[in-house]
Amino acid sequence: MFKNNKKNRDFSLRRNAVTGKGESSVFIISKNKGFTLVELLVTITMFVIITGVVLVNSNKFDSSVLLNNFAYDVALTIKQAQSYGVNVRESSLSPTFDSVYGVFFDLRNSITSYGLFEVKPNDYSKILTADINATCSSDSNCLQKYTMGRGTYIQSICGPKVGGNSCELIDSKLVVMFQRPSLTAKIVSFENDLPNLRDYIEITLGTSDGATSTVKVTSIGQVYVKK
Repeated sequence: MFKNNKKNRDFSLRRNAVTGKGESSVFIISKNKGFTLVELLVTITMFVIITGVVLVNSNKFDSSVLLNNFAYDVALTIKQAQSYGVNVRESSLSPTFDSVYGVFFDLRNSITSYGLFEVKPNDYSKILTADINATCSSDSNCLQKYTMGRGTYIQSICGPKVGGNSCELIDSKLVVMFQRPSLTAKIVSFENDLPNLRDYIEITLGTSDGATSTVKVTSIGQVYVKK
């Protein structure tokens, strides 16, 4: 009985809702709605903008990581030359273990390469007058040639002459040399057919998007990547 009364009451409410009779009328309209064209365009636009921002930041991050890696490669190569110069390394050039080891840059012929070399004492002028591309392809004095890629290049090298204060640009040849038993570095640039000693040098690497990283080498033998 109670169930029947409840059914009759529910039916009466639904009837009143349809016919408008009773104290209040309730119209329930069910309609499936999707995206309108404007909403769809706004959603796609937002997705494209967010994706673009993520990709740009990702590319900048990748470029920065690669640049720092190449800067540390330069620093580690110079430290390797220092280790070879101070420690004993077997060599066919000098059986008395007094070879000079160093790293040379030849900016007139390549801004993406540098080389690790070995020469006899007081014979570094051979490296200063050499072409890095020709020397490292045919001369045993060049132990290894390193080439940077992915748009990284040597943007500039500067350093004050001994006793000077300003960091003068070096646009030709430069060598950083080490010879046992001293840990100090001999930094020599070769300009206008004349060698010039430098107190320190700053090697700045750059990329196509404008990022830079600098390696500093001092005459007392310090080598580090500047922050």
